[in-house]
Amino acid sequence: SSGINAEYGEEEDEEVPCLIPAEEEEEKFPLPSIPVTIITGYLGAGKTTMLSYILTEQHGKRIAVIVNEFGEGAATEQPGALGVGQDKYEEWLEMTNGCLCCSVKSDTVMALEKLMEKAGKFDYVLIETTGLADPGNIGQSFWVDDGLSQLYLDGIVTLVDAHNFKRTQREADGTVTEFGRQIALADVVVLNKMDLVEEESRDSLTEEIRAMNGACVVQHTTRSRVDLEGILGIQAYTSVPPPSTVEHKLSRAISTVTLTTDKLLRKKELENTLESLLWEEPTSPLKQSHLVEDGGEMTILRMKGRVHTDTGWFMVQAVRDIYELTPIATPPSGTAPHLIFIGSHLDSQRLQNVTKMHPR
Repeated sequence: SSGINAEYGEEEDEEVPCLIPAEEEEEKFPLPSIPVTIITGYLGAGKTTMLSYILTEQHGKRIAVIVNEFGEGAATEQPGALGVGQDKYEEWLEMTNGCLCCSVKSDTVMALEKLMEKAGKFDYVLIETTGLADPGNIGQSFWVDDGLSQLYLDGIVTLVDAHNFKRTQREADGTVTEFGRQIALADVVVLNKMDLVEEESRDSLTEEIRAMNGACVVQHTTRSRVDLEGILGIQAYTSVPPPSTVEHKLSRAISTVTLTTDKLLRKKELENTLESLLWEEPTSPLKQSHLVEDGGEMTILRMKGRVHTDTGWFMVQAVRDIYELTPIATPPSGTAPHLIFIGSHLDSQRLQNVTKMHPR
């Protein structure tokens, strides 16, 4: 380039600046959120067989599976049974069908954070819990752990040994066990080993499951060959659930109560009500007032629904003491607000008094 010498009125060459090659930056796009499904089930329900199927069949889905060995009962569910070798491992293994598998003996959340280093290699995450585990503890992590922001809880799937269901119920003897909690927290219940159940008993078995959890989807299967379309991408926590159609009172230990109202709720009062139901200590006067006739304490394990408040419509989701109100679009005309409570020793009348709602 050239310029004018101000003193002599002559042009002079300017020094050409040295150009530094710009480093080509790789264009980065935000990774899509990845759905997580928690697989649970009592000892012997068939979880290991189902995971073996997922990790070996050519189903065309890229699924990362976390096999949780931590806790009592894990010794009977070794990773070697999954067809991935006898040694216990902490690293992620790539399977021949495109899936990933990792066995964890400590912190599931840490395993998930490490998994995200392989983002782009999988589209779904399955977390298997031990037979005596409470899936609610893992489920809550997705609402309170910032390190899991790229993941979201898609649903909780509980496998049930249909052949031994009644025996397990008898052994519970009316008390709330992990078996009952696993069903109460489920969005999908898979009744496995249905080939061992007499045909005339299958409908009643399904009804008993619905008596415990009136909001879940019930599937039947044999040899743990579950329909993956029915357990992946179900959006149980990001879609508005339909109300339970009946009031279930067949099981006193675990049951479902559905309430509705045609009144506009005040959002702040609703939040106070939910917090009092979910957060109060067992010894508080409020909780003491929730003791039912048999002396059991009313405990809400799962809650879902849609409500109409003075600030708009909201979807309600709760697992144990963690709840979330998510704004939603105005539903179609005639859609009734409702709340579905699933838990132990639920008292419909007292829930009506606290929420100022009524049965459907």
